[in-house]
Amino acid sequence: MSQSAVSAERRLQQGVLDAYTATRRFLIRGKRQPDVTLGSLLTPVIFVVLFGYVFGSSIIVPGGNYRSYLMPGLFAMTVLFSAANVSVAVATDMSEGVVDRFRTLPIARSAIIIGRSLSTLILGIPVLVVMIVCGLAVGWRADQGLPNAILAFLLFELFGFAIGWLGILVGLLAGSAQAADVIVNIPIFLMGFISSVFVDPSMMPAWLRVIAYWNPMSALVTAGRQLFGNTIGPPPSGVWSLEHPIATTFALAMVIVIIVAPICVHRYSHSIR
Repeated sequence: MSQSAVSAERRLQQGVLDAYTATRRFLIRGKRQPDVTLGSLLTPVIFVVLFGYVFGSSIIVPGGNYRSYLMPGLFAMTVLFSAANVSVAVATDMSEGVVDRFRTLPIARSAIIIGRSLSTLILGIPVLVVMIVCGLAVGWRADQGLPNAILAFLLFELFGFAIGWLGILVGLLAGSAQAADVIVNIPIFLMGFISSVFVDPSMMPAWLRVIAYWNPMSALVTAGRQLFGNTIGPPPSGVWSLEHPIATTFALAMVIVIIVAPICVHRYSHSIR
């Protein structure tokens, strides 16, 4: 093996180790913020109560069981909100001098940003577990079996991982944590509510229905409903993303990661030179 190849292999190994260390750091930091953790765990309970019982009594959906229709949408919203959390966290690091401290460390430039992404994904798992427990408590069931349910949750986590990179990009570009919070929450709420997460888009006005049908959140939620076996009816004719929601969600998540992750690493590396 040539000297350059050996050097590249060592750099790769060191980069992986640095990313692991950064991920561990962010996980420990998250554990030491009980107020943030408690708020994240309470949010699923509030969503289930509000939409399952307060609003759900007046909403008609395919299959007639609103809470079964709702739960895959709430799983999707849970991973979507993680993008807002990571965006604010990255913007805070950028504005409070944390990056200056990282600059003095002999670590790979990509390690910190990769660690932030992985730790956000891991810290979101307990929230998803609480959401599952809430869903089971209100009568939701995964009727297609455990393997399909696991596949559905892996798809949710993959999409959340991809959206997290978009959140990181916003955090890197925003001038402050407050700006990042505003910038990231506007598209999150639009993506969440103009979709099939909470209601059947066929009940929307024609112009809004088209947006909802082609919203990536609708594809993600439809994939979840198919894999869980929750009754949703046939997909709208001519909407390829809803006719093939699993393939659409997987492909979109991979495209986002492949394109956005290198941009985030480059932007972060440039900011600490």
